[in-house]
Amino acid sequence: MPNMKAKSVENIKAANLLIEHDMFAASIHCSYYSCFQLSKYSLSTYYNIDYTKQDIESKGKDAHAFVINELADKLDTIRHFAFIDYNSFMGSLKKLRKKADYSAKRISEKEACEAKLKAEKVINLLTTNLTK
Repeated sequence: MPNMKAKSVENIKAANLLIEHDMFAASIHCSYYSCFQLSKYSLSTYYNIDYTKQDIESKGKDAHAFVINELADKLDTIRHFAFIDYNSFMGSLKKLRKKADYSAKRISEKEACEAKLKAEKVINLLTTNLTK
C-alpha cells in the first residue's frame, strides 16, 4: 500500500482508538487527516498530480485548500452529488479540526463521533467514486 494511503488508514484507526479512550480532540485531528491524506493520494493516483506539485500549490494561507478544491472539482466531473458531499464533509471536518487543534474550547464525544462518521463517509465516497 502506498505511504499516503497507509497513513490515511492509520489515522482513521487512530481516531477510533482515541474515541474509545476519551481523547476526543486528538481523534478529530486524526479523522480530518485521514481524509486529507486520502485526498492527496487520490490526486496523485487518479489524476497524476504528484505530491511535489500538490505541495508547491499548497503554499500560503490555507495550505489544504488546493488539495481539497482540486479534488472536489475532479469529483464534480464524475458525479455532482459526490462533489457536494465531499465539500460538505471536508468543510465540517476542517472546522472541527481547527476547533480541536487551536481553540481552548472542549471537544465533546458527540463531536468526535460525528467527525469520525463524516471521515468514514469521505473515505467511502472516494473509494467508490475513484477507481483505476
